[in-house]
Amino acid sequence: MSIKLGVLGAGLAVEQLHWPALQQLSTEFTITAICDQSLQAAEHIAKVVGGTPRITTSWSDLLNDPQVEAVLVSLPIHLNADAIRACVRAGKHVLCEKPLAANLPQAEALVAEMSSAPVVIEIAENFHYRDDFKQARQWMDAGRIGQVVAITIQAQFWSDTSAGFAATPWRQDHQYRGAVIADAGVHHAAALRELGGEIEQLHAFTKDVHPVLAGADTMVLNVRFQSGVLGQLIFAGAVQAPDPTFDSITVLGSAGSITLREGTARLLRPEHEPETYTAHDPAGYVGEFRNFYHAITAQQPVVASLAETLADWRVIMRALDSAEGREVVLL
Repeated sequence: MSIKLGVLGAGLAVEQLHWPALQQLSTEFTITAICDQSLQAAEHIAKVVGGTPRITTSWSDLLNDPQVEAVLVSLPIHLNADAIRACVRAGKHVLCEKPLAANLPQAEALVAEMSSAPVVIEIAENFHYRDDFKQARQWMDAGRIGQVVAITIQAQFWSDTSAGFAATPWRQDHQYRGAVIADAGVHHAAALRELGGEIEQLHAFTKDVHPVLAGADTMVLNVRFQSGVLGQLIFAGAVQAPDPTFDSITVLGSAGSITLREGTARLLRPEHEPETYTAHDPAGYVGEFRNFYHAITAQQPVVASLAETLADWRVIMRALDSAEGREVVLL
């Protein structure tokens, strides 16, 4: 069974992130329609994906199309909640890019409203599908590094506003809370929770460094997990780092450590040879689409559900509260 997929929003994420994954699932999904307010953008994505998808500039046109069974939403963040509601009202399954809403109250209202939705709703938080995280968690749970003490994540990169994602107008003039920390840092909130479990308290500091992007782009976030493990995220989205990285992660234990970077996990222990695991789906995009497919066709539970990704979003939103209020926040 091939699911007829409509694409709402024909931007960089569809071309660079979603389409490469969908190409590996050609028997599971067929793109039948593409919608964007820019006819040129829609036509470009149509050429990229091939076939004969219907092109439109109207949301309602796409959502009323009987040849669309499910919708991939890839819109500016501040439109996500409304797009999810529109898809559900139209009876379409929906896979929406992260985060699920523009701020925390909007996200909480959406989750409450959609609690009994008759369709599949998944948020495209690919970090919840990363195989290297799963491997690291297996090593941790098996006691391979002894008692887990701390988890650290470092993201250091330059947000290039002349090309790529940071050049997108809605990212430069954002209508959602948190600027680049919200847009990109929500991935790291998911990573912290995948590796460390639920967070019980946090404390954060932020800075606005970038000369073009408005809003905070640098954050130091300290967390304490419910397990007692400590964690830290150093997010620097406006630096010219000698070794730029988006996801350099270290799990420190009493008997060893685990490092993760770009899909590769390494287990390091004194007097043992290092063990290396390389993920087949390093970014998790194939996994998120495969989960969407099986949730629709076989009622498989959604991993990156509204509730799960609300928890990620709460970490980032409450971190901003902490920085602004200069206080420790309990979750």
